[in-house]
Amino acid sequence: MDGVIFTTFGDMMRVPGSKGSLLDAKAEGADVRFVYSPLDAYKLARQHPDRQVVFFAIGFETTAPSTAVTLLRAQAEGIKNFSVFCNHVTIIPAMKAILDSPDLRLDGFIGAGHVSMVIGMRPYNFVARDHHKPVVIAGFEPLDIMQSVYMIVKQLAEGRAEVENQYSRVVRPEGNIKALQSMAQTMELRPFFEWRGLGFITHSALKLRSEFADWDAELRYEVPGLRVADPKACQCGEVLKGVIKPWECKVFGTACTPETPIGTCMVSPEGACAAYFNYGRYSMAAERHRLNVIPAASTQV
Repeated sequence: MDGVIFTTFGDMMRVPGSKGSLLDAKAEGADVRFVYSPLDAYKLARQHPDRQVVFFAIGFETTAPSTAVTLLRAQAEGIKNFSVFCNHVTIIPAMKAILDSPDLRLDGFIGAGHVSMVIGMRPYNFVARDHHKPVVIAGFEPLDIMQSVYMIVKQLAEGRAEVENQYSRVVRPEGNIKALQSMAQTMELRPFFEWRGLGFITHSALKLRSEFADWDAELRYEVPGLRVADPKACQCGEVLKGVIKPWECKVFGTACTPETPIGTCMVSPEGACAAYFNYGRYSMAAERHRLNVIPAASTQV
């Protein structure tokens, strides 16, 4: 795409694609830029009216509203050299897919505070009602996480399965109505979408509505439906389902690191593998020591 300025969030720059990462493309001369928001990409389009600017939109309901608002602004102002390649995904279908897995080994869920701020508490009700798993929506401070873990353990100990809101200072049961309305105005569900580590999940991702076809990069550039298979050594799906710990993956910390991520769990700082890589070394060492080193006799008291 000669003359195109391709923009996205910083996390996406290192993700391996069918022909390398965006950083690789940038090194080969493509005009790839990371931005902090879709509005930054939109401003680039206004600053460079002679060039096409594409925003590669990713993320859950956390980031989708900002994409929606930017699209509404582009439509209102008639800026046609800006377009969006929409790859936003939705959290609930992914949770359903994980819960329906026969090898699931999860006892409960910490609901992400930023997603829950948008969608609210109610969409999680099926987890407790149909699958009898506790859900606690958590904030981001250390004490928030600790209290949320305690609340989940307390539910399990008492034989309960409910949706609780530890992050009540921000998250409301109904969510953010204006954010949800902006998404509904600009986007609709795709029939299916392929997730790395989880495969195809129906109605789990968003695309632009036909009213916004003039700003749809997928249509403008006739983007082919390329499939990028997960590397066989990557076990991100098993990590997501609780089947293995991140450090039990064959490529964890060797071929797959935050600098050279192979799977989605290592790409974002919030991913399970990235968290274990950066902060979990002590617990990893302790677990290995317990399983592999301590003689049976030494456990006697």
